[in-house]
Amino acid sequence: MEICVTGLNHKAAPVELREKLAVDAPALGAALADVRGALSAAEAVVLSTCNRVELWTVHEEAAPGVDRVAAFLAGRHGVAPDALAPALYRHLGPEAVRHLFRVASGLDSMVLGEAQILGQVKDAYQAAQAEGATGRVLNRLFQTAVHVAGRVRSSTTIGERNVSVPSVATRLAGKIFQDLASKTLLILGAGEMAELAAAAFRTRGMTRILVANRTLEHARELADRCGGTAHPLEALPLVLPRGDVVVSCLRSESYVLDVAQVQAALLVRRQEPVFLMDVAVPRNIHPEVNRIENVYLFNIDDLQAIVDQNVLERQREVERCEPLIEEETQGFFRDFTPPDVTQLLAELRRHLHAMGEEEVRRTLGKLNGLSSPQRDEVAELARRIINKVLHPPSEALHGQRHGTQDHTIIELVRKMFGINK
Repeated sequence: MEICVTGLNHKAAPVELREKLAVDAPALGAALADVRGALSAAEAVVLSTCNRVELWTVHEEAAPGVDRVAAFLAGRHGVAPDALAPALYRHLGPEAVRHLFRVASGLDSMVLGEAQILGQVKDAYQAAQAEGATGRVLNRLFQTAVHVAGRVRSSTTIGERNVSVPSVATRLAGKIFQDLASKTLLILGAGEMAELAAAAFRTRGMTRILVANRTLEHARELADRCGGTAHPLEALPLVLPRGDVVVSCLRSESYVLDVAQVQAALLVRRQEPVFLMDVAVPRNIHPEVNRIENVYLFNIDDLQAIVDQNVLERQREVERCEPLIEEETQGFFRDFTPPDVTQLLAELRRHLHAMGEEEVRRTLGKLNGLSSPQRDEVAELARRIINKVLHPPSEALHGQRHGTQDHTIIELVRKMFGINK
């Protein structure tokens, strides 16, 4: 039994290539049948999202080489093999399992820690299961992946910090208005940032959306997409008082909103608070506006600083996730590893760690004047080195297609590491 994943993602494959290999839901049944037939797979799952396409397969014998998979994908999707092969990655055994756990947990996503991928993993698995394409191995693997993703999210803060300018803006606005869904969003502009902002605030329940732009036709196009109403920029004095949250992203060499305009809008609003998000460069809103009572103004630098800090915090959380991923990877293979191999790995671990502890005692006996924390650090260094030494043989034994040669391999490992029966 060998678990294999071959795929490509946003890291090495441009969107032009990813979209050619994408498989939509109605075509999944045919895709799974093709994968199993062409690659001699006992089980299969096809994971297709906007950022990745992966073929998950289980083989009774050795998995097909990456060239064979590339040829299959190229032929099926009408892609030149030369363009496809450099973008493909392939993982076997423990590396494949570890990869799925990281994917499901959002650790391999374009937006680190994003939660949407877990739903996509579930959907891919359930679709394959409905087609009868999964069995004992992939059923257990994908169910475990969902469990691992849950552990990662409950044990760390990897998904708690927003990592885009619009999402940070919604978070800040939510601190000012307890119920964003009852408020009105005013967007000044109709470009890409305006659309991203509209989408972000809609996810927070805002449905009353006004779009004001110099070109009314462009305002109408965005308003139609987000369920809002369009207004010419000349109508800003009438529209501005209606906005509880105002996002400004117009191209302008001078300020679009000044102190007098905002004060006039506040009078109409009877001093109800307003949140202003200025993401334009040059800025659209005069900085002195922030001195007005009941006005909360943030510019692109304010928001980007929060985004950068949140990204850094998520990256730090990855270090907390990796040991959990490793623990679950080892745990997954325990059920598929013969008892004698499991026993050997336990003996190997005890043997090497006992050797390390003995050497640490000898070394510390020769070192005088070390503090207790320094002595602990020496011991921890030895443990880390031993774990690194143990990793390759453990991976090899876990990933071995077990059969009649098991006894020979076990005896060889015992001799190599000096383990007595």
